[in-house]
Amino acid sequence: LDKELMTESSLFNPLADIKVKVQSSFMVSLGVTERAEYHGKAQPGAFPHGTPRPFGTIQARSKATYIQNLASLSSSSELRSTALFGHLGGRLVVPNTGVSLLIPHGAIPEESSWEIYLAITQKESSLEPEGPEVLLGPEVSCGPPELSVSTPFALTIPHCAHADPQHWSIHLKRRTQQGKWEEVMSVEEETTSCYCLLDPYACHILLNSFGTYALIGEPISDCAVRQLKVAVFGCLSCNSLDYNLRVYCMDNTPCAFQEVVSDERLQGGQLLEEPKLLHFKGNTCSLQISVLDVPPFLWRIKPFTACQEVPFSRVWRGSPRPLLGAFSLERFSPATRQLCCTVCVRQLQGHEQLLHIQTSVLE
Repeated sequence: LDKELMTESSLFNPLADIKVKVQSSFMVSLGVTERAEYHGKAQPGAFPHGTPRPFGTIQARSKATYIQNLASLSSSSELRSTALFGHLGGRLVVPNTGVSLLIPHGAIPEESSWEIYLAITQKESSLEPEGPEVLLGPEVSCGPPELSVSTPFALTIPHCAHADPQHWSIHLKRRTQQGKWEEVMSVEEETTSCYCLLDPYACHILLNSFGTYALIGEPISDCAVRQLKVAVFGCLSCNSLDYNLRVYCMDNTPCAFQEVVSDERLQGGQLLEEPKLLHFKGNTCSLQISVLDVPPFLWRIKPFTACQEVPFSRVWRGSPRPLLGAFSLERFSPATRQLCCTVCVRQLQGHEQLLHIQTSVLE
């Protein structure tokens, strides 16, 4: 739980390099000066604590340090935070997920305190996208829904789209009391009831009412890109001679990664390499996962299948089970204690990433 009291002038720190199209009193009420652009300071700290960043750009941290940082990820199956807020407002965060809620000063009546919650729906959303639409981030709930604030609050939801307006049409949807989903706004359109700031990794939405929200994207062209995080986990099998490799392609959001890490902990899996970012295009081409450079005479792949292909639709629509490839490697001798190989993940006619695996095989 992360709650910080804030003044209005600092409310949107830390949101880095966000273009703000100021057109309504919402922004003024939140303490953002009325100008074309607002630049805040980035929050200190590296992922998973800070703002999500593409993994390929992290230079100052070694693989070992990165993997050690995974210990800070919550193993709880419930992604939920609750706190008491008063007239001064504050910030509520679901740790390591990129989801947060900012309550401005004055939104809650003086001499009042409200218990506010923020929660993420895990595994599978109740929202079923229609036609070509896809879910771009987690389903997020805040409330209690019956409360009404006098000043709009800001809800931050991470997304996995390479948000180019030429290739994506992005919408915000809300679940009604009857359990149906209705469109609230399009990110590219202005509205008097809602306001939206879109940055490369998250959507910051100004809202008047609590409830359950989700971001939906409709690809406009085959060049629309869904940003995926590629991660490889491994563990020794029960017979001690086989080593299992599991390859995941998940949405490039912190909450999706946290779910995978939690599931792997239960299986005894270890992250073998720092994850990499894959740009998956909406060109209907499938994904190929291959294990290369396996040392001969030391290891062999069972059952001799070094390449697996995943249909486009399963990857593009964001399956709640992001495990896309599983390989079993057999060592010829128990004396072999090292495994070195390369995992190649590539989209046909698209982007490719190589993850170089070097790990100790412990009994």
